[in-house]
Amino acid sequence: MYEPFEAQIKGWLKNEPALSAASVLQRLIDIEPTRFETKNLRMVQLLVKTWRMEMAGLFIVDGGWFRSVPASPPPRRRVMQVRSPQSVTPAHEAI
Repeated sequence: MYEPFEAQIKGWLKNEPALSAASVLQRLIDIEPTRFETKNLRMVQLLVKTWRMEMAGLFIVDGGWFRSVPASPPPRRRVMQVRSPQSVTPAHEAI
């Protein structure tokens, strides 16, 4: 029902970040009054919330929002530890 309008709605949200779900629904009703009604408000609220989080780079896991991470983590930096000459025991003294 909303898929054909997804790109348009996301465009509205991008251009007007403070746009309410009720305003989105009203615009949809203005475009297609036979398809959308005021009783669709809760569904539009859920979609708007999801799309806003998606646009912000977040995703849902078990009901909580998390920032998305890159597919592969950045390479780990190897840190070399330098030993002081006093901490190294010469081979002839180790016996």
